[in-house]
Amino acid sequence: MSELFFLPDLRGIGASLPWTALMLLAAVLAGEAVQRWLRLPRLLGWSAVGALLGPHVLALLDRGALDAMLPLLDLALGVVLFELGQRIDPGWLRRNPWLLGTSVLESGLAFAAMCGVLLVLGAPPLVAAAAAAIGISTAPAVTLTLVRDLRAQGQVTERLLLLSALNTVYAVVAVGVLLSWLAREHAQDWQAAVLHPLYLIFGSLAAATVLAAATLALLRLLGRRHDAQFFCILALVATAVWAAEALKLSMALTLLGYGVAIRILDRDRLFVALSFGRVGGLLLILLFAVTAARIDVGMLATGAVAGGVLVAARVAGKALGVFALAPGSGLPLRKASLLALALTPMSGVALVLLHDTTRLYPQLGPSLAAIVISAVAILELLGPLLAQFALLRAGETAEERA
Repeated sequence: MSELFFLPDLRGIGASLPWTALMLLAAVLAGEAVQRWLRLPRLLGWSAVGALLGPHVLALLDRGALDAMLPLLDLALGVVLFELGQRIDPGWLRRNPWLLGTSVLESGLAFAAMCGVLLVLGAPPLVAAAAAAIGISTAPAVTLTLVRDLRAQGQVTERLLLLSALNTVYAVVAVGVLLSWLAREHAQDWQAAVLHPLYLIFGSLAAATVLAAATLALLRLLGRRHDAQFFCILALVATAVWAAEALKLSMALTLLGYGVAIRILDRDRLFVALSFGRVGGLLLILLFAVTAARIDVGMLATGAVAGGVLVAARVAGKALGVFALAPGSGLPLRKASLLALALTPMSGVALVLLHDTTRLYPQLGPSLAAIVISAVAILELLGPLLAQFALLRAGETAEERA
């Protein structure tokens, strides 16, 4: 035995470093630096650190480490979707049906534009339709993070949150319908083609309703104490994420529906307005960092042209839909242009939908992933910048209102 046996063995110490904790620390520091010195959204710093430390650049975090963080990633996305669902006001849609029309039109035109340009570029019809369906969604995590950081509120902000929630629902439904088409095309399975989207949509909504009813029953026992409700809701959101995975339902639709159902069913106002605070902030940092780390930059060269065209068509389709119905919905054209810019981000939900599609139909994997991942990589940078610019120019942030 060496006389200095008590000293640490530095050989291989790098393999045992807590890289996840170090990534979180680096992401926090990068986010603050980006916001303080460059006046850019913190989430760009979080994403940059994740991409840098991930397996495709420095490889300090390998696939195994990222896979081990997937439960936290799912919980983070679940919290975001639940909170976004809480922002959907059915009464507002009833009072102003033009808003619902705007959401349907901007999503529909974006889908048509994306699918059309990919077909022109020679993409197979199934790949073009799948990429367009996934591209309908606006990144809910980006919009909520920007609104929270900028303390934004106003006409553009509220419509942004509403449209983000609704077009996430449309994307989930469109992908579900597409999966049924794929079942018919590849397996000649008519039963799966009909029952799978029905199960995906109505099963997710049923699970959301059951969870909301159970939550309200628990809140009757807990009362309106903020701390007790916080832990209860966080635990139930984690349960909802697990249930969606176990039952093979749509996590996005289940969590959005859960948030909306509580708002609709809570006639006695049992649920207090919750802020997920530091815990939510921690989950958001991990969400952006891990999502960026999982993006395979090697696919960018393959799908760069198609991804760039998809982004341009998506922006044009959404802008046209927002402009077309802006006068009827009571939105001035200047603010309509800012709302169209704010709808640009696309990230976490798109990658979840991509994973779900390629898991069921791996034959679509390489070509579909190259297009979607290229588009997401482009919008990881441009999306938050354009959305922040739109909210600032709308005069709805804390600084602009002061």
